[in-house]
Amino acid sequence: MKRSLCVLVLFFVATTAVFAAPPSTGIGVGISAGLPFHAAVTAEYNFGPAYTTLSLGYIGSFWVRAEGGYNLPTPFINDDLGIDLFLSVGGTFDMMFSESGTTVGIGIPVTWSYTLEKVPMKFFVKAGPQLFFGGGLAFMGTIGGMYVFKL
Repeated sequence: MKRSLCVLVLFFVATTAVFAAPPSTGIGVGISAGLPFHAAVTAEYNFGPAYTTLSLGYIGSFWVRAEGGYNLPTPFINDDLGIDLFLSVGGTFDMMFSESGTTVGIGIPVTWSYTLEKVPMKFFVKAGPQLFFGGGLAFMGTIGGMYVFKL
């Protein structure tokens, strides 16, 4: 199993220079998961210099996240691996609904995204601090993927 996973990762890294593309404008729909444990269905509208996202999921209770951010215009390029990662910085507004009440949170995630050229798929990793009012400070990390309908 480990060997198959290593071969798959090496193949993906070796082919990224050929198949990498800049993020495309459009509407994306996908899934995400992360730590502390959460899973969500995500919809994004990317209109070039900025994006907006809405996620519905579970993080110990029903969870709604609205996010907006700025896409940096040039990619962060790792010359050793040939991967074009595009960075975005934004802000989030979260609401968690449970039996004990509603918890509100705000956060500042940094997003690294990778878009395939031949298939309109976007993969992303987000990380950043999250302050939940009444729930404390947390560092959240999210990984996900989405299909992008180009406009």
